[in-house]
Amino acid sequence: MSTQHRFDISRWPRMQAHWRPDQIALQEGETRVSYRALADRIDGLAGALKGLGICFGDRIALLTLNRCEAIEIIFAAARIGAIAVPLNYRLTARELAFMLRDSAPKALFFDPDLKALEAALHGEEIPAMEIVEIGEGYEALLTRGALTSPEPEGAIEESTPHLIMYTAGTTGLPKGVTLSHGNTFWQIINAVNLGILPGAIGLAVLPFFHIGGLNGSVTPLLFIGGTTIIQKQFDPKETIRLIVAHKVQGMLGVPAIFLALAAQPAFHTADLSHVVAFTSGGAPLPLHTIKLYEARGIVFRQGYGLTEASPGVTGMEPQDAYVKPGSVGRACHHTEVRIVNEDDEACGVGERGEVVVRGPNVMLGYWNRPEATSEALKGGWLRTGDAGMIDEEGYLFVYGRQKQMIISGGENIYPQEIVNALTEHPGVIECAVMGVDDERWGQRPAAFIVKWPHIELTASDLEGFLEGRIARFKHPRDYHFLPMLPRSAAGKVLNSELEKYLQERS
Repeated sequence: MSTQHRFDISRWPRMQAHWRPDQIALQEGETRVSYRALADRIDGLAGALKGLGICFGDRIALLTLNRCEAIEIIFAAARIGAIAVPLNYRLTARELAFMLRDSAPKALFFDPDLKALEAALHGEEIPAMEIVEIGEGYEALLTRGALTSPEPEGAIEESTPHLIMYTAGTTGLPKGVTLSHGNTFWQIINAVNLGILPGAIGLAVLPFFHIGGLNGSVTPLLFIGGTTIIQKQFDPKETIRLIVAHKVQGMLGVPAIFLALAAQPAFHTADLSHVVAFTSGGAPLPLHTIKLYEARGIVFRQGYGLTEASPGVTGMEPQDAYVKPGSVGRACHHTEVRIVNEDDEACGVGERGEVVVRGPNVMLGYWNRPEATSEALKGGWLRTGDAGMIDEEGYLFVYGRQKQMIISGGENIYPQEIVNALTEHPGVIECAVMGVDDERWGQRPAAFIVKWPHIELTASDLEGFLEGRIARFKHPRDYHFLPMLPRSAAGKVLNSELEKYLQERS
């Protein structure tokens, strides 16, 4: 590969088409796409995008379930130097409209299974854009585009933006994490160093609008020449069937997924001898879950990451799950991790502080958020907002979220976003939201409400009020009505007092 194309990730399928043209690159349902076909389809779509007037640096949004076409769109965008913006189909039209206004894409590709959600977007204030439904029109685009040169208008460098992945913001407004071709390249190099082998067969079950579903599942296999089996949406019974039918060797998931699989009767009888290892992230994996899988002969790789790091920060060998229970592993090959105190000084071995990260896989910044970018990348280190400790052997332990982010079933939820929505209700004076432990989901949101005394207000009323305002997975599972919120002298809500309140009632 020439120096010019060293970091151009869109070239990877074409390289694999040279070495293994007939090998299946992607399969979803009955759709099977070889590396030769994938490379040709990416080039055809890239030419079509240019024909639509999409230029170097323009954005292309996707509103799709997991499917082969989503990968084609992302790589075709990269082929011409455009930026792909995968959108979370679990959000409401109102929430998605903000992301579309923020990223201002020239085109939106949507899944026919999400037609109602796409139609609802037209009732919101969104920018003018080309809208393409995946299906016959999409296939016609590829055919026309094959006649157009897919070459980008500028050189694709290590710092050329490739993805905007939206993540929740502490103010309630999402932030677009901007990742470059180089960020993805180094993420994949880190992943390969953790043991992905050529020809591997993996299952992609996490949604592609999550960086784990994309850069943690599909992209590494395209780089190494493996096969990705794509599941449109997670269903534990179907997941087990796919693992068995395709002799899947590995899969990235969150603890809630692995618990759901273990609850299936088929889990205990299926032939899983071909599984090399499963990888768990998003939240600590309970030791009892590790032992459930050990009884079936399956070992886990655990890791720690975040969207801003493309996502890999740490990883571990399978046996380390027993040697270092509770750890998320050691820093990836091309990534540095350290712990700092409140004065930004490095902590010693075994001392707790904030986890900070540096490396070529760390984001360019937040789209249209220069102040948030400066704060997050202060001094060249990514501030994760997570509390952690590194032991004498370099293993990282993560204890909690300094930014009070809630992780429920692998989804990142910021309390302030829920607070913002609840306080729009005329019966709510003020409220606070925090995460509480949940055996199935890791955490769940709990809301503490102070209402106007003359208004009758129930949990059902508030649940109905949140419909269409924020995504269902963000809705609190528990509502507690208090006469007032406990606050410090500085006026900050005291979560410790709220925790005590819950403990007294448990």
